[in-house]
Amino acid sequence: MNALSLENPPRAESIYAVLTGDLIGSTELSPKERQRLPSLLLNTVDRIRIGFPGAVQGELDIFRGDSWQLVLADPVRALRISLFLRAVILSTPGSRPIDTRLSIGYGPVDYLAEGKHITGSGPAFFLSGSGLETAWKACRMGMSFPESVRSRITRALTIIVRLIDLQVGHWTPKQAEAVSGALLGLTQEEIGRGWVREQVSQQAISQHLEGAGWVKIKNSLLFTEEILPELIQEIQEIRV
Repeated sequence: MNALSLENPPRAESIYAVLTGDLIGSTELSPKERQRLPSLLLNTVDRIRIGFPGAVQGELDIFRGDSWQLVLADPVRALRISLFLRAVILSTPGSRPIDTRLSIGYGPVDYLAEGKHITGSGPAFFLSGSGLETAWKACRMGMSFPESVRSRITRALTIIVRLIDLQVGHWTPKQAEAVSGALLGLTQEEIGRGWVREQVSQQAISQHLEGAGWVKIKNSLLFTEEILPELIQEIQEIRV
């Protein structure tokens, strides 16, 4: 990975998305299951690297056992990647369901310490961390932008994310697994063939996606990914 260090700071025009999160429900797991949480997060990020080539910058940082931070060099797809991460975690078998809260912070990064992004600095880190700390208890996903670009558009995107989060909160493990495939652009037949436990029919995948509200979520994602390049360009211009 091309991790950046103090001696090799990010270019001024580079805009990142920093994801900061913590796992929900981890304290109710058995000690044996808790020991598997770092592997679950690391394996999920490995799947992100495969499904979204070039999106992940450096390594996942895990701290306090169930808290984590990830830097994305592809801020436009940050919401899609965040949903994929939650979908994978929600679909993971276990004695109790696990989810994660997460906050997306958009902006410049001053530096990334080699392999330990918690020591990174810059607006994207600050916005991500403060967004998680100040989030409503009922909200498990949010996004924050630099004050210089906040507008009705960014407020609208924030509302969209909260509505998506409301839908995600009702996903079953099977719905989450189906959506994780859809987020990668797989067809319903491809999702069914790659089902973790056994192959399932296209009709069953269709039902899972419908129950998950996938069409509405997909349309919201496409709209968000259409708007974000303009905001990122605005952040770049102000930064430079």
